[in-house]
Amino acid sequence: MIANEKQAQQVVISYMGGFAWPTVLLLATCVGVYGACVWHLVTDPHFSWWVVAGIAFCAYAAYTPVHEAVHGAITGMSITLRWVNEWAGFIAAHLLGVSFIAHRRGHLNHHRATNHPEDDPDMPFSAKSLPAVIAMWFKGIPKEWIFAVTFKHFTAAEKRTVVLEYVAIFVTRALLLIYCADLGVTLVTLALGYIIGNAVLTTLFAWIVHHPHSEQERMKTTTVYQARHGLDTVMTLLWGYQNYHAVHHLYPKVPFFRYRRLYRMLEQYLLSSGVPVKKLI
Repeated sequence: MIANEKQAQQVVISYMGGFAWPTVLLLATCVGVYGACVWHLVTDPHFSWWVVAGIAFCAYAAYTPVHEAVHGAITGMSITLRWVNEWAGFIAAHLLGVSFIAHRRGHLNHHRATNHPEDDPDMPFSAKSLPAVIAMWFKGIPKEWIFAVTFKHFTAAEKRTVVLEYVAIFVTRALLLIYCADLGVTLVTLALGYIIGNAVLTTLFAWIVHHPHSEQERMKTTTVYQARHGLDTVMTLLWGYQNYHAVHHLYPKVPFFRYRRLYRMLEQYLLSSGVPVKKLI
């Protein structure tokens, strides 16, 4: 019976470390899907909802490798493989159109000040009404751009890297628009894909798990969502395991695909400590 945080940490240690193959495979899938979508836009002038769906999938799913890389959860404690963790973050962030280095700074600030009305950089996602939620869907990427420009504590090396990242993002997007088969179709496809993907991402990853964005006590900042009637596995897979996002905020070095297993090991301790849990479906 786990009765305190010290005992919980002993369990958590066994869920950390190791090479996170599922994360790398997810990134490879995103790169493949995104590449296929770009190839279609370059070679075929006709609009395709399949391509929109592919872009939307990448806009949603590619954030998980970024997020894992931010916390060093792809290569665990390996110093020699640290470069894999970093490049996975750079590649996934490039697909999203944001800076990995800037996002790491902002996201770690979010962990230090979760739900703080002034210090949490994710407070733009604290929507309290349906119109506010809809407006939130359009804030994800611009928020990252604004943070990259306004953050004042980058090191000189970080500043150079952020600039290089955005130059690469601009150049690759410009090349796509220059060489695409139809400019109008490409612009509409990219816009729809990114809007849909970011709507799902911000709703599931940033809004609902912290809603109502008012609790700042460590055990209560983030809600666990579970499904009834044996549907939890399906919901967890579709949600990218972020319905157990509370586990991540408590133990951020644990890879995402282990959140649920760790939660089940610590369930009684977490419930007694006040971690909020809601049942869906």
